[in-house]
Amino acid sequence: LTALRLTGVIWDVARPRALVQDPDGRTHIVGVNAKLGPKNGYVAAIREGEIVVVETSDLNGRLVSTSTVVKISTGAAAGGAGPAR
Repeated sequence: LTALRLTGVIWDVARPRALVQDPDGRTHIVGVNAKLGPKNGYVAAIREGEIVVVETSDLNGRLVSTSTVVKISTGAAAGGAGPAR
């Protein structure tokens, strides 16, 4: 997940969507339940400025799920022009 960048969110609609940029610079439009990341991850929620990704991994024979909040990338440090005003 660390190689992916959240670049946009449309959240206050019936079917929220998010724009996710991969390491190759390609942008993908994802919705809730879309597969994401290398560990059987999926988008569990899309909220204002962030998405929640749940990943499952095997830990000594037990399946363990972890949730990660990915916040939208803004500003020059993220390679963007910052939020629109």
